[in-house]
Amino acid sequence: MLSVKEQQLQILFSLLSRGKRTRYGRQHAFDKIEGYQDFCTRLPISFYSDIEDKIEAVKQGAPDLLWPGTTNRFAVSAGTTGKGKHLPLSDERLKSDCRFMRSVAFSYLKNWNRIPSVLGKHLSLPGTVERRDHLLIGEISGFTALHSPWWLRPFHLKPPAELTRLPFKQKFETVLEAALESDIKVIVAVPSWILTLFQQALDRTGKQKVSEIWPNLALLICGGVKLSNYQPHLEQLYGKKASPLDFIETYGSSEGYFAYADTPNNEDMKLVYDNGIFYEFVPDPLPEMESLSIQPTIPLWQAEPNRPYAMLVTTNAGLWRYAVNDIVEFTSVTPPRISVMGRLSEMLDDFGEALHLYEAEQVLNETAGRMEIGTCSFTVGSSITSEQELPRHHWFVQFVEPQHKQTLERLARAVDQSLQEKNRHYAIRRESGALGRPVIRSITQQEINSWLDQQDNSSAQSKLPKLLKKREDIDFFLHQ
Repeated sequence: MLSVKEQQLQILFSLLSRGKRTRYGRQHAFDKIEGYQDFCTRLPISFYSDIEDKIEAVKQGAPDLLWPGTTNRFAVSAGTTGKGKHLPLSDERLKSDCRFMRSVAFSYLKNWNRIPSVLGKHLSLPGTVERRDHLLIGEISGFTALHSPWWLRPFHLKPPAELTRLPFKQKFETVLEAALESDIKVIVAVPSWILTLFQQALDRTGKQKVSEIWPNLALLICGGVKLSNYQPHLEQLYGKKASPLDFIETYGSSEGYFAYADTPNNEDMKLVYDNGIFYEFVPDPLPEMESLSIQPTIPLWQAEPNRPYAMLVTTNAGLWRYAVNDIVEFTSVTPPRISVMGRLSEMLDDFGEALHLYEAEQVLNETAGRMEIGTCSFTVGSSITSEQELPRHHWFVQFVEPQHKQTLERLARAVDQSLQEKNRHYAIRRESGALGRPVIRSITQQEINSWLDQQDNSSAQSKLPKLLKKREDIDFFLHQ
């Protein structure tokens, strides 16, 4: 068996060999690259803004720009199919993504040993794929659903070809109606949409627990947002049953699928390093693009555990040293296992506090855990609500159980204290009186969905951002 280093170098030189006759490959002399350091020297770290013009040319049919040949498929990275970044989806990348999904399925059958439990109807909420002239543009989950293996098709609650054509609201309603009349065994969706599905199913049936509706539900496959924030709430809504409800978390994006939970504890994920992606990492990254582009990188085989890294990928869709904008930590390097900490560019710094959102999330989870308060998701923004008040952070938190005002105030004080201990910039602003104590308010999934609707952002991949940048978005949740 090849080592991690051998496997990754094999992938790197295979990608360089495929890419050397492209315009990008000739520009950066792929045929002269002899090793990893040479690769780093010749190729810059890239961001979407660096290749957007090339992607637009590929959409117009230009061949051999970033990857050999042409492609008419583009995965949208965020928002609806009319917005966001459009990343080329080559035949090779799509095959790799489908191979990843098969690995998730086979891993479950092998490691959980519950094959009979999942033989039945599978409910999924794949993304929308739209045809625009000669192009197919959509969410990556829609493309992988359309190319699901033949042996999985009899288990689909609804054919993927039907669902991927529908607008999200109509898709959700279609799936829910069919599900209420079926014996669902598996659900595949973003955790926040599974939560909405559970709540809607309970509202329509009048049942107390989801297990009364789908008593044989065995497995939830989730991605897009951190599963640990939602799992307690989903388990509570589901209720008790004879066998446990299994969860598998996946980590991927429009750039590719990277990791999945391969053990029942779901504390971290197995990084897939033999599937057409070459990985690099920036240790202790700074959030600004300009800073990231000049920081030193390391390959996967040099990564260390318990250290934050920004992740770069080189893929078989023509992305070269592309910054994914995520921060990960390794829980193990032999074999590689990771936890996703948050987004690189998400930082609260309106008043000099320089607070990373992954730091904020860690503090909220740890503090709420000590107080035995269950949380699902949260978002935070900073503002000055009146001329007489100090600027402050407004936290909007989705809780597993409703919380009293006094509990929210206690939680806010504890979060404030922990943040001061964790982040010196935040502590200086608080001690100097430049920043007021944070305020925490409770929000519901229905309010989150209403906000997404207001943003015209209801899709299979849509989710509440960790950071609210606009005053009107903060006011939306303040006045709910």
